[in-house]
Amino acid sequence: MVATFGTAALAAAGAAGAAPPGPAGPATSADDGKGCREYAQVAHPFVQITAEGNKFDADCLKAPADRSFRIYLKNNDSDPHNMSIYSADPAKDKKAQQLYKGKAVKGPGQEEYAVDAMPGGTYYFQDDKTPAMKGEIQIPKKK
Repeated sequence: MVATFGTAALAAAGAAGAAPPGPAGPATSADDGKGCREYAQVAHPFVQITAEGNKFDADCLKAPADRSFRIYLKNNDSDPHNMSIYSADPAKDKKAQQLYKGKAVKGPGQEEYAVDAMPGGTYYFQDDKTPAMKGEIQIPKKK
């Protein structure tokens, strides 16, 4: 499963109560052929992910190297969900560090997370209340 990246239209859409542009919108990008979506090369990249049925609709996200980005979490469940980013899976690696903790979103609802720039590498994300909702964020190493 993949997620899409887009532009600052997210902020305007969120303020208006609407969803940001989806796969058919102007700021999406193509699958990389390996099951992970490349982010759009735009001024303010973001990734959109939806929680529904106690699952995320994407388990692989790509984000830009050394640039801040936003995660737009739409929760269609009645249970609250969030997204936190870790250096590794904390259930498998006791040294895993939490790098970002997103606010819980009561469903149905939506939240926009501003994530600071991160160096290239592969990171782990999960819903802290439902750890089975998980995946990875791939950030390319700068050349």
